[in-house]
Amino acid sequence: MPEQDIRDSVELILSYFPELTLTQKSQFTALAELYHFWNQRINVISRKDIHALYERHVLHALSIGLCYHFQPQQQVIDIGTGGGFPGIPLAILFPETSFLLIDSIGKKIRVVQDIVQQLKLTHVEARQMRAEQLPEACCHYAVSRAVAPLSLLWKWARHIIKPMNGNGLICLKGGDLSVEIQECGCQPVIHDLYKLLRRDYFQQKYLLFVSIHQAESFK
Repeated sequence: MPEQDIRDSVELILSYFPELTLTQKSQFTALAELYHFWNQRINVISRKDIHALYERHVLHALSIGLCYHFQPQQQVIDIGTGGGFPGIPLAILFPETSFLLIDSIGKKIRVVQDIVQQLKLTHVEARQMRAEQLPEACCHYAVSRAVAPLSLLWKWARHIIKPMNGNGLICLKGGDLSVEIQECGCQPVIHDLYKLLRRDYFQQKYLLFVSIHQAESFK
């Protein structure tokens, strides 16, 4: 990725998060080289999207940070992290929050582990495992991006979220969600990402939040 394009891409992130520290700016800048290196070896990001890494992956992940602010010492688990999204960008944004990134595919987790190490994200752990293997009430939030239908995501997430006010599942989704929401039997909080970010890519892309206190609303 050309150096000027990287600078422009990091400026895109700064336009939404202007108070980033020098360390955070450096970490976001480093993502371009790291993901281009790994994507030439393992297809962790769609080849048609790698040129738009910062908009379609980094900023998309960070949209969670525009709506929800994770606190120091809270625990966030990224279910089905794939190549590290949304977990890695969120971990850069919230350096005092603990993150666990999980995925069932070992080669993807090895990529995530290397990127976490290269970025010196000491508050992040990546493991090859499924959400069903996690202990009960081990996190404050579960996050996910385009992994499974909402009802299935909640089935995986509900046992791992601490039953405290404000905790819940945050997921990034796109398209018509009416069937998914109906099948869940609850009404999540829905944030329209296009209204937040005002970029064409985010049309019909949404952030959904399901509170742990809505657990009994699910079938």
